[in-house]
Amino acid sequence: MFIIFALVLLGAMGFSIVLPSIMFVAEDFGGGAAMAGWIVASYAIGQLIATPIWGRLSDRYGRRLILAVCSAFSMIAFLGLAFAYDALTLFLSRLVGGLAGGLFSVSQAWVADSTTPKNRARGMGIMGAGISLGFILGPFVGGMLGGGSVDTASLLRPGLLGAALAGVLLVVILLFMRESLPPEKRMAAQPFSSDLRQWGEVSRRPEVSRLLVVGLLWMTAAGMFEVMMPLWVGDQLGWGPRHVGAQFLYLGLLVALVQGFLVGRVSGRFGEVPVVAAGIILYAAGLMVLANLGTVPASGYISGAAQGEAGTLPMSAVLADLFGHPWLLLGLGVLAGGNALLVPSISSLVSKYASVSERGTVLGLFQSSQWGGRTIAPPIGGFLFQEQGANAPLYGSVLVLFPCLLGLLLWFGGSRAQPRKEVET
Repeated sequence: MFIIFALVLLGAMGFSIVLPSIMFVAEDFGGGAAMAGWIVASYAIGQLIATPIWGRLSDRYGRRLILAVCSAFSMIAFLGLAFAYDALTLFLSRLVGGLAGGLFSVSQAWVADSTTPKNRARGMGIMGAGISLGFILGPFVGGMLGGGSVDTASLLRPGLLGAALAGVLLVVILLFMRESLPPEKRMAAQPFSSDLRQWGEVSRRPEVSRLLVVGLLWMTAAGMFEVMMPLWVGDQLGWGPRHVGAQFLYLGLLVALVQGFLVGRVSGRFGEVPVVAAGIILYAAGLMVLANLGTVPASGYISGAAQGEAGTLPMSAVLADLFGHPWLLLGLGVLAGGNALLVPSISSLVSKYASVSERGTVLGLFQSSQWGGRTIAPPIGGFLFQEQGANAPLYGSVLVLFPCLLGLLLWFGGSRAQPRKEVET
């Protein structure tokens, strides 16, 4: 499990390391905010298209080979970002990165192969902790390398470091990772038309199709909050990038701790469905706390902005602002706990509705449903923010989470909470 932890940690860092600078660079190329939005969405579009394909190929050729191929193409995509000279090059490089992004779904299949049904949630939790830490370190390092201001924003150094991380990832896979799917358990080669039929057959299974709906709804709700949080902080509290970075650090650390030390225990005791349900409820509760109490300061609060000019605030001032808003920290903490419980547990649940030879396919389809949510969430959240106010995306996320929870309980409650016996064919 240490290898998979390192694998997803490097992969998440590589993905997120360009995020602090890419919007500014896109605008510098003359594309404006609209083009910048398409560039950010292009990664999700690529993932939506390619994730089930990589999962299917990993069922046929093994997990290790596909992970190596994805890492190699990711390295090429980062080099394209580093040396991009116009908005189109930037768009295409990010799209290639998305198309090569089978890393996480195939890694989930590797974990499913290497664990028993009883301890699978723990394995998914360790993997989730690695992803969370990667998303903590990636934006921080990328921001430090991407320039000190909007005018000096650059993707050269973040892109080169992303390419280097992808190269290290490739070496780790080739030298240290064992294959988890032996040849005798792999799916036989067949025409692409047969793959399409297989995807259709798998996605039409009642349990799988319902899980795809749950995944789409969940990620639409979560995506609206993730995209809109910086704008919400700026509108409601007048805070800037350093405050947003500190909040993401706080969120990421909480998620990593819960996933690394708690998820396996509670999932093993209560089962995946109750834990996923609890995660949805906690996420919605955190959003409601933020929307209604997140801007309420503590008694005697003094703004950290008094310690320096905006953009040059010391970290002590940023921390003073955060701890001066205890309701904000509580809302973010509850939300992070819900996220940490839900993500690995629902992945574990999905894997239990697939045989060994089709786990990559099923998990790939599920990842695509989530990337579908990430694709539609930004325009929905942006529209709500612009037309209805800063809190509208938060309430919108809660509204989306309600049918998500209802579907989960109606479709997978009771005796259907988990398959009684996993098929190992």
